[in-house]
Amino acid sequence: MKKWKVIPLESEQMDLKDYRAIDEINRGLEQIDQFPVYTPDIQWFEQMITVQKQLSMKKLVKDFTVFILIALFILSGIIVSLYHNPFIFIVLQIPVIVFIASYTGMRFVKKVNEA
Repeated sequence: MKKWKVIPLESEQMDLKDYRAIDEINRGLEQIDQFPVYTPDIQWFEQMITVQKQLSMKKLVKDFTVFILIALFILSGIIVSLYHNPFIFIVLQIPVIVFIASYTGMRFVKKVNEA
């Protein structure tokens, strides 16, 4: 079994390419340290947070309004079909129940097979 040395020993000589690479890395790090660092004010961050909160609240209100409108449309359609023509209501409800049961069963079988 061959032993790998993680840290080179002092007795081992580094060749010229290693010294050049180390020198280039050190020069590059010194150049990076010369760049000025700009940190924005805390007010800028607070303003950005306020703007994002307002945008997310507007999106939430819009999504909730669309959800309520669609739900009212669907429920009114179901209620109208129930009172005006119960046969159509039953014909629509049976496929929905069968679909929900089969979908749930397939998901359960898939979950059991994966585990």
